[in-house]
Amino acid sequence: MLTTPTFIWCFLMPSIHLFSLISNILCIIVFCSNTFIKKPIAIYFICLLISDSITLLIGYIEMIDREISMIDKSSLLCIFNEKILHTITDFIYTFMGRFCLEWMLYKVLWTRVSTILLAILSVQRTRTFFSLSYHESRLCAFFACIFSIIIALTITCLEWIGVQYDNVNNLNIYFEMFQLINEKKFSRNFYSTYLYRNYNESINNYPCMIELFNITSLPIITNEVILKKSFYIDLFL
Repeated sequence: MLTTPTFIWCFLMPSIHLFSLISNILCIIVFCSNTFIKKPIAIYFICLLISDSITLLIGYIEMIDREISMIDKSSLLCIFNEKILHTITDFIYTFMGRFCLEWMLYKVLWTRVSTILLAILSVQRTRTFFSLSYHESRLCAFFACIFSIIIALTITCLEWIGVQYDNVNNLNIYFEMFQLINEKKFSRNFYSTYLYRNYNESINNYPCMIELFNITSLPIITNEVILKKSFYIDLFL
């Protein structure tokens, strides 16, 4: 039982994320107390803990989509992921997508916020270590946190625009990409297994892939599939 995918992904991993999230919340409460809130360093740590908590939540949501075991309908351990959390996250991502803001739900965005904040903290601690004359107010710390968020938002937004709107005119690129997948047995097995596990959804969204990999009852490809180059191009179009 301790080695089953359901136990690992629907009990152990959620427990780790929940414990980490509770720890962050408790730390935020401590830094918001009268003893620490008057110090500029508390502003940095509060912002850092908030960004880390968002990273934990988004990372857990990404695991639900990545690990099929996390929404195993036959297990009571996974009922929360399937019935509640997955439904809520689908609604949130769809809502943000209407305004082209789904990139704000990327884990890398909030990881960058934490990285920039840690860099600013390192500079501040270096000045203190070398006993340099430096006095920072809470307002400066607050603006430094806002600056970190703006920089991370800008970088992530530019990356998202590049991914979404860069159109490739050379169709041979798609053909070469698919050849690389089709030539490697591990890649073929990986995608055929995924399509088989989500067969009802895949047959509607990826009918060409179902036909190409000859997915009927077995998730593993047993025969080499050879198609013409024009069919590969049509597949990715």
